[in-house]
Amino acid sequence: MLAYLGWLMGLDKADTIEAMCRSYIAEQRRLFTSGDAASLALVTINDYETSIEKHVIPVFGKMRPTDFRPAFVAQYLDRAKKACRAIRGNRDMAALGSAFNHGMVLGLVESNPCRGVKRNKERPRTRSVRVAEFNAFIAHAKAKGGSAYLVGLIGALTALSGRRRAEILALPLAAMADDGIRCNSAKVRAGDDPRKYLIPWSPLIRQLVAECKAIKRRTPSLVLFPTLDGQPYTDSGFKCLWNRLMHSYVKAGGVWFHAHDLRAMYVSLTLAAGGNPNTHQNEETMRRVYDRREEIKITPLG
Repeated sequence: MLAYLGWLMGLDKADTIEAMCRSYIAEQRRLFTSGDAASLALVTINDYETSIEKHVIPVFGKMRPTDFRPAFVAQYLDRAKKACRAIRGNRDMAALGSAFNHGMVLGLVESNPCRGVKRNKERPRTRSVRVAEFNAFIAHAKAKGGSAYLVGLIGALTALSGRRRAEILALPLAAMADDGIRCNSAKVRAGDDPRKYLIPWSPLIRQLVAECKAIKRRTPSLVLFPTLDGQPYTDSGFKCLWNRLMHSYVKAGGVWFHAHDLRAMYVSLTLAAGGNPNTHQNEETMRRVYDRREEIKITPLG
């Protein structure tokens, strides 16, 4: 029976963590494609797959699932913290823990060795990107031109709209409507209709779109932010180019910030102006993670 299950789930004949993890991702993609409500959101599946392929498998892939111990989780997290990637280490072990739950279903292990191990403490980032330095960054990206400027423009749309990077990277040209840019939420589970957002036109957003379309590429594309070959950027491809651009920006005198900090910039400035950022269904999460105002104006009682 277990052998049949292993074959059914696409499990490699080798009883390894690598095979178990890849079987888990394949199963999640199957569930998502079929519209099963038990699947993770697609953005989470993609993130787990990145963790598994880039970090988990190179370290633990050849090990048998039954040989894995909770101490290995603690040691991995400690090394991740010392390497200044504490939060990413938490994500890696979350992905591995979910894969072990899948391994329990397959009968590969009796319990989940990742469960109960204390994760690295996570503190929301406090980096606040100021408008002046953001303008300097965009000017630097424009001076470099080509893909560097395109990556800068992706960041600019994040800063102007507060949308998730996954939603912006895949924006089709067909999303350009008379009243603005229409996009679907990337945070959607199988079977659910994605939440829809409208980014109304403003002079800055019109200029951004026009400058994006003016960047030369080898192949015509159906997306707003294409690679030279006309394809949408993958998240890993964007991160690589962003880091390269940021290294150049720092060398020119700028201060490093993450692409994700631009969403916080949008939230902070919108809240300061008395608006509603509309970035999260859970307002508490939005304020805890993205509100990075250094000073909050209050209204006295008298």
